[in-house]
Amino acid sequence: MELDFRVLGPLRARCEGREADLGRPQQRAVLAALLLAPGELVPTDRLVEGVWGEDDAHWPKDPVGQIGTHAHRLRRALDAPGLLVAAAGGYRLSVPRGSVDLFRYEAAVAEAVALRHREPLRARELLVGALDAWEGPRALEGVPGPLAERARERLAAGRLAALKVRYDLDLALGGHEEALAALEPLGELARAYPLDEEVHRLHLLALHRCGRSERALAAYEELRERLDRELGLEPGAAVAELAERVRGGEPAVAVAAVRALPRPCQLPPDIPDLVGRAGLVGEAERALRALAAGASPVVGLSGPSGSGASALAVHVAHTVQDAFPDGQLYAAGGEAGAVLAGFLRALGERPGDGAQVAELRVRYHELLAGRRVLVVLDGVADPGPLLPEVPGCAVVVAGAEPGALPGRAVRLAVGPLEPHDAYELLARIVGAERIRREPDAVAGLAAACGYLPVLLRTAATRLAARPQWSVADLVQWFAGRG
Repeated sequence: MELDFRVLGPLRARCEGREADLGRPQQRAVLAALLLAPGELVPTDRLVEGVWGEDDAHWPKDPVGQIGTHAHRLRRALDAPGLLVAAAGGYRLSVPRGSVDLFRYEAAVAEAVALRHREPLRARELLVGALDAWEGPRALEGVPGPLAERARERLAAGRLAALKVRYDLDLALGGHEEALAALEPLGELARAYPLDEEVHRLHLLALHRCGRSERALAAYEELRERLDRELGLEPGAAVAELAERVRGGEPAVAVAAVRALPRPCQLPPDIPDLVGRAGLVGEAERALRALAAGASPVVGLSGPSGSGASALAVHVAHTVQDAFPDGQLYAAGGEAGAVLAGFLRALGERPGDGAQVAELRVRYHELLAGRRVLVVLDGVADPGPLLPEVPGCAVVVAGAEPGALPGRAVRLAVGPLEPHDAYELLARIVGAERIRREPDAVAGLAAACGYLPVLLRTAATRLAARPQWSVADLVQWFAGRG
């Protein structure tokens, strides 16, 4: 069946070449929620909250029944049996991702990001085609509900980032004509985003390339005064350096367009003696490297205390580090706002004091868009705002509740080690010969630790620091403490 769904602008659906009448606004909101997760089961309670919000005071008398009514009417409008199905507590729209313009767009942007430095001409061509898919400045135009609004914010941030990369490539590849072509849209962006320093850097560069260096310097002074007045900040190094080069009379062709962006590497050191996790590492690696379809992979690792989910998350991140050349961000605990502010600083941004989480999150997505960055979250109470929901980026989450992760997440259970792996871990830390001498005591020690790697590592470190102790002595010491 020929299917084509559009969310990059007004919500539209075509089935077998026929435009579908999608009905009332709330009915369209239900379809939008399903299209943002094609092929996935979307729980009914998520649909209710997505249409009417989390405050049940704003819900109708029978929200679940209304969702069912909307789903029934959508089935009739789409006239495609088996396309929208009800299943265990939710609904699923069984359509391929490629039939939704959003995912075609994100795939093209992801490919452009991968080619940006190797094949800039091809990258620019892909970005131009991807941005042409937008049928207006706002996604899901006219669709009500908080879920649609959150999607609009995220997609608007991604679109702005893609535009900046496109104009960055224009100015890096071209000369006077390309600068002229970019000048007017960059001026419009600068007016629309008066505090976005990267937009203004590109606008200044386009002005300089077009021989309007005095106007470029005047625009820089306007930006400097605005930042000081509204944020109490001086312009960042990238735009200030460009202004200084223009002021010094450097020829326009000599001023590089593509600036060097920070590449944070915040990962803790890897665990050198990780054992017994090869299968989990392989599954996580496959998921995280699946970037070709424009996805933003999410891998969740969870297990009982002492299972080593945190260490495994760091190890996985080191394993796939080569796939994320634009940096790795790491947070252990903390509230979403504080973590976001730290991430923004690592990415070269200076968040203002008192900025709200929603504002920080939009800027976070803007800075990540067009880049390949891996994020590792360990024990963060609310990982939702920190998920890098832009193509090319990915996240590993350790210790989060399953319900805190999106439906597309790959969830991996981290349990105790197998007995032979526990033996191997002890041997690596204590010494193989010392462990080999007391097989029964070693088995008792592993069992006493519940085969949990964190407890085993603690016990082995204690034993290694006391060469006069036997393994049996340590088992007895543990027994005495118990």
